[in-house]
Amino acid sequence: MSERTIPELVINKVKEHGTRLLFQRRDGWSWKQITWLDFDREVKNIASFLLDAGFNTGDRALIASSNSLDAIATEIAIFHLGGIIVPLSQNEDLDKIIETANSLNTKMVFIENDALLEEIVNRADEFSSAGKIIFYPDVRIKHDRIINFKLVLKSGLMKRKKLHDDLTKVSANVSPDDIAAIFSNAEGDSKEISQGAMVEILSQASKKYSQIGIEDQSFSYMTSASPFSKFVNYLTLFMGTRAAVAESRKDFYNDILEVMPTILFETSDGLEAIYDISTSSLNGTSSEKKLRKDLGDRIKYVFTDSMPKKEVQNLFLRAGVNLLEVPELNHLAD
Repeated sequence: MSERTIPELVINKVKEHGTRLLFQRRDGWSWKQITWLDFDREVKNIASFLLDAGFNTGDRALIASSNSLDAIATEIAIFHLGGIIVPLSQNEDLDKIIETANSLNTKMVFIENDALLEEIVNRADEFSSAGKIIFYPDVRIKHDRIINFKLVLKSGLMKRKKLHDDLTKVSANVSPDDIAAIFSNAEGDSKEISQGAMVEILSQASKKYSQIGIEDQSFSYMTSASPFSKFVNYLTLFMGTRAAVAESRKDFYNDILEVMPTILFETSDGLEAIYDISTSSLNGTSSEKKLRKDLGDRIKYVFTDSMPKKEVQNLFLRAGVNLLEVPELNHLAD
């Protein structure tokens, strides 16, 4: 393993794969194809915006979001700058977001839940350390500290050429010992994970699941801020597989039927929710056939944080799907 940090990993993978497809994302009625080079440009646009805004190595960014493609690109951009992500669920209430942002002195805040917009506009001054509060949805905002993500990409694109050398230098100086993420567990305790530890964890997982190839297609929709929900998406980058991410749980079943993935990333709770749907309204169809149809009929593997109830495991096995618990990822914040 030559890579010691996430920036080194991504830079090497982009050189290796270039115009190969990495992500698919829904774009209205169709799907947008995103190559490794496309992803790299988006990451650098975000990183350029952050660098121009004064975000430096060791600075922290709170991300209250599902594990969407925008959030993944944001996290990788932060890692490129030697910054630290502080993940929270997209469903977290505003009091917890403000408390966490202030207690950890976060310099940037990214939020997915646009239902919080009006309240955040009214309480923006309570974010004592955050320079900018950025909304992923394309919402109209009249506030000097609150902007939407499209403006981040547009501004970063304009700054990228000017800041290219600075960005390259900063990324090259990221150390394996630099903290990359701070995760909180259910008891409120936090755990720091370094760049080097993150790459090592991904390396261990990739060796264990070497049956996964670069032509495999993964699919996910996860809202939690757990290490599993974050790192399993980074595993796509490490292993060079293709990926698609649903925009919402409502879109999950429509999207998966169109993507027809071979790999599903899902939490134990999510698998039990899928089980409940696939064992209802059978209309003479066996539950295993309905499950395969619900999941696009090509799923071979499910990566999960912990094994679901026995009846759920048995249904997936009868449907020809292998459940793979990933212990390297699921207890990091314990």
